[in-house]
Amino acid sequence: MTALDKAERQWEEQGPTSYRIEVLVGHSIWHAQYHTITVQDGAVVDETARCVPAPFEGRTCEVEPFNAEDFTVSSLFAQARNELNLREPEFVHITFDPTYGYPEIYNYDHPDIFDEDWGWAVTSFEAITP
Repeated sequence: MTALDKAERQWEEQGPTSYRIEVLVGHSIWHAQYHTITVQDGAVVDETARCVPAPFEGRTCEVEPFNAEDFTVSSLFAQARNELNLREPEFVHITFDPTYGYPEIYNYDHPDIFDEDWGWAVTSFEAITP
């Protein structure tokens, strides 16, 4: 069983069905954007996003369209699993939350390719209790 499998099992056993999560997605020097979503009983009920000017963008940026479902914990697990199958695993770094097991950080950076690095990090997570 892989670390990803163990973490996903931990999430399935201990993770809340309602939570608020903020995920920062960065694409090298090209774009950085925060996505904040609220999930209640497994469904997205609120979503917002804001961008942070990346070096290539200068002083301003525009929020890019996004699918809030991509930032649920189950989708983060699916993305990490998919990326591990597509990329060279030795250039992938993933960490998991010790309490709930969700992926905290995903980063891909091939040392021989310039500006291809990208990843995401959970910058905030709050379990919502009814």
